[in-house]
Amino acid sequence: MNAVLKIFLSMSFSGSLLILALLFIFRLLKDKLSRQWQYYIWLVVLLRLLLPLGPEVNLLGKTYQAVDRIISQAASLPQKQAPANTSGDVPAPVLSLASEPENADRPGADLPADHWLPDLVALLTNHLWLVWLTAALGLLIRKITIYQSFIQYMNAGMVPVSDIEMLDRLSITAAHAGVKKPVELYINPLISSPLLIGFFHPCIVLPDTGTPERDFQYIVLHELTHYRRRDMFYKWLVQVAACLHWFNPLVHRMSREITRACEFSCDEAVLTVIGCDNAQTYGKTLLDAMAAVGKYRENLGSVTLSENKQLLKERLGAVMNFKKKSTTIRLLTCALTLCIILGATFIGIYSAPSDQPSSTPPINKSPVYDDRIPPQGSTATHNTDHAAKTELPDSGEAPDGKANVETIPVDLETVAFGDTIKLGDYTLSDGDKIYYDISAESGNGIEIFFAKYNEKNTFYWFVHNLRQPDEPLKCSVDFTVKPPANPGTYQLFLRPVNGALENVTGSISITSADAD
Repeated sequence: MNAVLKIFLSMSFSGSLLILALLFIFRLLKDKLSRQWQYYIWLVVLLRLLLPLGPEVNLLGKTYQAVDRIISQAASLPQKQAPANTSGDVPAPVLSLASEPENADRPGADLPADHWLPDLVALLTNHLWLVWLTAALGLLIRKITIYQSFIQYMNAGMVPVSDIEMLDRLSITAAHAGVKKPVELYINPLISSPLLIGFFHPCIVLPDTGTPERDFQYIVLHELTHYRRRDMFYKWLVQVAACLHWFNPLVHRMSREITRACEFSCDEAVLTVIGCDNAQTYGKTLLDAMAAVGKYRENLGSVTLSENKQLLKERLGAVMNFKKKSTTIRLLTCALTLCIILGATFIGIYSAPSDQPSSTPPINKSPVYDDRIPPQGSTATHNTDHAAKTELPDSGEAPDGKANVETIPVDLETVAFGDTIKLGDYTLSDGDKIYYDISAESGNGIEIFFAKYNEKNTFYWFVHNLRQPDEPLKCSVDFTVKPPANPGTYQLFLRPVNGALENVTGSISITSADAD
């Protein structure tokens, strides 16, 4: 799977945990916590969903890497395709062992017909990120197109207000709200309730000019509060997150919660300015707006005084019950904020493993070696002491001077992950000794093994070595040809594990039994 998609999936998973935590908090303390806090705390979740950043050591980062390595390791190991025979042979390489000799030097032997399905699944998995990205871009383009159509619709029906008295009241209210930038005022009879549009050139649009003076002040103050808080940018940030995480239902739930919290928090901000004594009058303004709902459904590119009747009823109840929060609630809010921020930081995200030894945590505490891949349920393995035997000479002579050592040099600049390199065909006899001495400058793991033309589902004298922290990737182990393996001609293969290999050097020595 593409590393970018893995990172994004981990961001979505981490964000989901935070969404669930906030929904639980709101369920318990919704009426006690500040509505503005309930609105802005979602920014922490949005940053977790959109920014692929996190500390090097985090709570779930190690889990993501461990699962990724387990999956990669399982995918790189052979799968059993038939019951173990009487010799104890088990499934072996996923490659064609029936290739012609003239193809022996070609990396990545042809795959047999019976392995096309796993390869197709692997191909689709590796390109799954294209499906995700295409869907995300399609959704985002659709939302932008809808917004542009809405703006064109609004511009077609908008008429600028020329009433000097209304413009003066708008200027006074804007100064009182702390908005220094000029705000334009328009009339559009096609809309259902007052709304604010324009990211950089704010415009307040009213359904008509017959709004009472006090209602006009509250409406304008409400919309100017949206502009001062940059709620339109906030709404689009949520839309971007929803498009990128289109596959996550919790992100869409978060989007709806933020839309609701936006209006509740704006009402609270307005009441903070006008005072609790005016809550009843402000509530009446909301009721008047409720009566007009239904002419046109406003677009996500605007912020409105009324979204729907049910939301307005809830907002009206919140307005009537508004009061300043106590010191205890403020301290609780600070504590919850700190917990959410720390949680977002240390939950973490997936980080792709590096090819450097120090950044690749071990799967096993020591390499595991085996003459053959053992049958399922077997525990026949050799430990590292088995590998630490005296090296065989490279000169082509056995210790007693007999020329019975065949040395196979290995010098590969790079081996791509998924490729299998054939090193040649060799005839082995009972008692022959095989010695692997291979190292790689970079890479996470290496496999070396023999296989036979007519036994394509069997590995022989197999080694699977993973890089250990602060150690080079080195394969140094010896085997003896003995039953149940039969003498004959075998093919020698090398392939990487969980990532590409670079600068693979060393040799493989075969010493005939005569040397003993």
